[in-house]
Amino acid sequence: MAVKSITKRTVDAIKPSSLDQFVWDDALPGFGIKVTPSGRRVYVMQYRVAGLGRRAFAKRVTLGEHGPLTPDEARKLAKRELGRVAQGSDPAAERSRWKTASTVAEVGTAYLDDARARRASDAADYERRRIWDKHVVPAIGSKLVAKVSAGDVRRMHRTMHETPYLANRVVGLLRSVFAFAGKEGLRPSHDNPAMGVDPYPEENRERFLTPDEFRRLGEALDRAESVGLPPAPKKRRKPKLAKHRKHVPKSAGKPIPAEPAGVAAIRLLATTGCRENEILSLRWDAVDFERGFLRLADTKTGRSIRPLGAAAIVILRALPAAEGNPFVLHGGREVGHVKELRRLWEAVRYAAKLEDVRLHDLRHSFASVPAMSGESMLV
Repeated sequence: MAVKSITKRTVDAIKPSSLDQFVWDDALPGFGIKVTPSGRRVYVMQYRVAGLGRRAFAKRVTLGEHGPLTPDEARKLAKRELGRVAQGSDPAAERSRWKTASTVAEVGTAYLDDARARRASDAADYERRRIWDKHVVPAIGSKLVAKVSAGDVRRMHRTMHETPYLANRVVGLLRSVFAFAGKEGLRPSHDNPAMGVDPYPEENRERFLTPDEFRRLGEALDRAESVGLPPAPKKRRKPKLAKHRKHVPKSAGKPIPAEPAGVAAIRLLATTGCRENEILSLRWDAVDFERGFLRLADTKTGRSIRPLGAAAIVILRALPAAEGNPFVLHGGREVGHVKELRRLWEAVRYAAKLEDVRLHDLRHSFASVPAMSGESMLV
């Protein structure tokens, strides 16, 4: 059956029968809609591989379901796909390859590598990879890219409701990965399962440390570096059963001094106003002691010059450089730098009785000190 042009009215008027029904659009040959006996309506495209003429078998691919797709949107998709067919593409063959294509973990790694090569951003790359490895790969990393549904992404998002900000960042990253998969031909480019996921509301927290809280933070950092701090309660390991404790040394469980580079990182966050990844990935060639600046080539807002106060300069001068390692906070490593501060920060803020303070709040607090003295936020 054919109609002059497929519209919403013609689609809604088709009555289901005992067999699949096809209605074809005369205005765009090859574009049509299939109505199943259950009443499901899906837009389809039929074509023959270019260059073979009538000798080629007719092939058919699904464009999408009526409802999420309007007739006009489906027609645009059909035009685009038919244009690709005219240039030699075979959409049906491509889709058959999707069924045995790469997993989400493999495609995500390819996307991150591609993004790293294009943007050359140490800080952003580290944060994306941390989110990917810790939250996405364990949840859906083994699934085939072509098989991930919007429901899979929504369920994953719901399981992270207690950390709404992180849950939203995960969905944003997945949206980029599936867009990359579409460009690579690993699934239909118009079918991104991370699109349309409603984000959780995010509160803009403004937490500033008081002078007394700064003092407590400094004391906790001194203790962490000199004698060590016990882990925060939620980070403590459960004690072993008595029958398994016979060979446990007496020193087990006692605090040990924290890694100096980690302590220095927290001090620098409190005295520079930099973001966590900017400090962790800081290189010696970005430190200008003579003029008192950090010249950061890679920040959230691009290249940036950050003035250094006297306290920050003292902290930086006390840090040893490592031959062959360009990073300030190398922590004794021959290659690379300190990767994360979470466990140390949990212990420090618990010891300082600052349980509601995040690492990022140190940046807010740094800016609040001159603001309380009457300086502008620009200063």
